[in-house]
Amino acid sequence: MSPRASPASELTARVAAVAVDALADRPERTFSYLLPEALGEPAPGSLVLVPYGNRLALGYLVDVQPGEDQPGALKAVEAVVSEPMLTPELLALARDLAVYYRAPIGGTLAAMLPPGLESRLRRRWRLLDPAQLPAGLAETAELDEDGLLDDAELLRFAPVRGAPAWVERLRRSRAIAAAWRLQPAEVRPQRVRTLRRLRGERPALRRAPLQRAILEALGDVPVDLPQLADVLGVPAGSLLAPARRLAASGHAALEWREVTRDPLAHRESASGLRADLALEQVQALEAIGRLAPGGELLLEGVAASGKTDVYLAAIAEVIERGSGAIVLVPEVSLVPQLGDRLSGAFGDRLAVLHSGLSAGERHDSWWRIVRGEVRVVLGTRTAIFAPLRELGLIVVDEEHDGGYKSDRTPRYDARWVARRRAASSGARLVLGSATPDLVTLARVRGGLADRARLVERRVGGTPEVDVVDMRAELAGGNRSVLSRSLAEAMAALGPDRGQGILLINRRGASTFIMCRDCGESLRCPDCDLPFVFHLADGNLRCHHCGRAASVPQRCPHCGSARIRYFGAGTQRVEAEVRDRFPYLRVARLDSDALAARRAFESVYDEFRDGRTDVLVGTQLVAKGLDLPGVTLAAVIAADVTLNLPDYRAAERTFQLLAQVAGRAGRGPRPGRVFLQTYAPDHFAIRAAARLDVDAFADAELARRRLLGYPPSGVLARLLVADPDQRRAEARASAAAAAVQVPGVEVFGPLPAYVARRAGRWRMQVVLRAADAATRANALTRVPAGVAIDVDPESLL
Repeated sequence: MSPRASPASELTARVAAVAVDALADRPERTFSYLLPEALGEPAPGSLVLVPYGNRLALGYLVDVQPGEDQPGALKAVEAVVSEPMLTPELLALARDLAVYYRAPIGGTLAAMLPPGLESRLRRRWRLLDPAQLPAGLAETAELDEDGLLDDAELLRFAPVRGAPAWVERLRRSRAIAAAWRLQPAEVRPQRVRTLRRLRGERPALRRAPLQRAILEALGDVPVDLPQLADVLGVPAGSLLAPARRLAASGHAALEWREVTRDPLAHRESASGLRADLALEQVQALEAIGRLAPGGELLLEGVAASGKTDVYLAAIAEVIERGSGAIVLVPEVSLVPQLGDRLSGAFGDRLAVLHSGLSAGERHDSWWRIVRGEVRVVLGTRTAIFAPLRELGLIVVDEEHDGGYKSDRTPRYDARWVARRRAASSGARLVLGSATPDLVTLARVRGGLADRARLVERRVGGTPEVDVVDMRAELAGGNRSVLSRSLAEAMAALGPDRGQGILLINRRGASTFIMCRDCGESLRCPDCDLPFVFHLADGNLRCHHCGRAASVPQRCPHCGSARIRYFGAGTQRVEAEVRDRFPYLRVARLDSDALAARRAFESVYDEFRDGRTDVLVGTQLVAKGLDLPGVTLAAVIAADVTLNLPDYRAAERTFQLLAQVAGRAGRGPRPGRVFLQTYAPDHFAIRAAARLDVDAFADAELARRRLLGYPPSGVLARLLVADPDQRRAEARASAAAAAVQVPGVEVFGPLPAYVARRAGRWRMQVVLRAADAATRANALTRVPAGVAIDVDPESLL
C-alpha cells in the first residue's frame, strides 16, 4: 500500500499537525500534512491515516492551521478514521508529558487510548467510474450497508499476480476511491438468555417438576436465567435444558438479551456511603472542599481510619455539582475491593479501566466515558487519561506506591500527571496513604499541598508490634523461616479464632541453587542471574526473562551430585506452614498464583469470607486490603528490601512494614504484628514498629538533603541495552559524555543492577541536578536509541 500526495486542486490551504508514533528530533514534534477539503472539518483529537515513509500510519490530529497558497511538497492526509477520542485538555496534557518525560508525543497519545487501534483499521472502496472497472465487478460485487466495497471483495476480482499494483492503477485512474474507518472492537455482544411465560392455555406438565417450578416463577416479563436460578436455588447451568423444552412445547419463549459488559457485575456491591462520618473525617472532607481549583491535599490516615469513606463522600459532593471523578489505585488487585464500595454508592455511573479487562470490557468502558454516561472512573495508572469531561476530583489512593510509575515509554508517573491534569482542569487532587511518599510530604512541608490527618481507627485498635531479632533465633538453634514467637502465635489461628498474613517479598521456593563441591550456582544463560526453584512445577525459572529449565541431577560445571537449595520464597514459606500447621487452610498470593484471569479476586474473596486461615504472599498482601478477620501479620524477612542498593531502600522498607502492620487488628479481635529482621536497630524498622511517619521522614529527609537525592534534587536515568557487550559500553559512554553540562552530576556509565537480561547487556548512566530545568537541558543532548527515565522510581 503506497502513500500518495493529493493533487493541488483537491486541497485547501489547510495544514494539519499530526502526531505519529515514531522517533523524532524533539519529543513534542508533530508532522505537517495537507488536509484535503473532501475530509471536512475534523476536530483535534481525531484519528487520521497519513503517509509516513513508505507506509500508511495511524496518527493523531493535534491542530489545523491555515497554510500557504502553494501546497508545496507536503503530502496529504489519507483519511479521517474516527471522531475525536481525546479532549483538547488531554491533547495539551500529552504535549506537557512528552516534553517533561522526553517521550515522543505520538507514543504518548497512543498510551492514552485503548490498545490495538491500528489493527482495527478497515479499508473499503467507493466505486466512482463503473466504466473503468473490470467487467462484471460493478454488477456482481457485494456492497456493504454503506454502499461501499470491502477490500477483500475487491481483491476477489484482482489478478492472481500483481493484485496491489492492479488496485493502485484503479485508484489512480479514479475508478475507485479508498474510504477508511476504525472498526469497532471485534467482540461479540454480551448476551444472556431470558425466559418468559407465554399466555394462553397449555397442556399440564405432569412429569417435569423443574419445568413446573420454572413456569410458576415466570411472568409476562422476560427473566434472565441466572436470576431465575437464584430464585429457584439451583445452578444456572441446570436451567437451559428445561427452558428449551418449555420453549419447544409452547409454554415459554427462550430469547437473548444484550447487556453492557461490566467488570464488576460478577461481584456483590458493598455498602456505599456509610451513615456517619467521624469528626476528623468531616474535617478532612471540609479541607478538600476548601481547596482552590487545581489544589492538592494529602489525606494521611492510619490503617482502618476510614479514608475510603472520605473519598466516597467527596465524590458524592462532586457528582451533585454536575462534575465527575477519577479514582486511581496502584494495582489491579485493589480494584475489586474499592470497586465494590464505589458500585454500591454510584451504580451504573461507574466505569472501570485497567489492563486486566478483556477487549470487550475495555471497549465498553471507554465508549461509555466518551459518550458521557459515566461520572466516576476507577482504575490503575492508565485511568488518569480517561476522557471524562467536567472533571472535578482526582483521588490517588495508596499514593506512596511505586506502581504509579510506568516502566515503559512513556515512562510517566501517574501522580505527576494527576497534578498536571488537576491544574489544567481545575479539579481538586486528593492523595491518600498511611505511609506517604517522601516527595509528597516534602510538598506539604514546602507549602505546595495541604494535609489532613486521620489518626484514629474506625474499627479495631492499634496492633501490638514485635520486632524479632533473627540473629538471636539463629544463635538459639532455630533455622526455620518462622521465629519461635511467630510460630506460637500462628498455633492460635484457625476458624473463628483469627486469620494470619505472612509476607516475604520473594517468589518461588529457593532463591538460588548451588553446587557444594565447586560453588557454582545455576544461572539463566540469557540473563546471567540465578535461577529460582519453583515447587509447583518442579522446575527452575528466571524471574527476569521468564526462561524455564529442568533441575539437573548433577552439577553442569563439575558433575557433582551435591546440589543444594538455598534461600526462601513464598512457596517455601507456604510449604513450611502447611507442614507445621496441617489444620490451617493456607493460600498463596503472588504473581505466580495469579496467572488466571480474576485469580486475585478468588483468593481475596476466599480469605475475606473466612474460608482461608493463612495467606502467604509478596507485597500484594500489604496493599490496602480491608480484612477484619486478620489478627496476625508478619514480615518474614524485613531485610530483603532494606539491603537493596537503591537510595529509596529505607523508604520502601518503612512503607512495606507499616502497611503490613496495618492489616492486623481491623476487626473486633486485637491484632499482633511480627517484624523478623537481622537489623532490629535500623531507624526505618524502629519507626515502622512505632508506626511513626514523621520520625522516619525527619531522619530520611535529612539524609537525602546531604546526598542531594529527591526531593532535595532531581534524577534521571539513561539505559542502554545491546546484545553486544562492548557496543553497549561504547553507547553508554557516548551518552554520558553528551550530557556533561554545568549543574548536572553524571554517574557512570556502569552496569545496571541486572547487567544482562534476555540476552542483552544493560548499562546505565545516572544524572543528578538541583532542579528540573537544569536536568532538562542535559536530556536534550541524549543520543538517539538511549532510553530515558525521568524521576526514576528506582535505580535498580
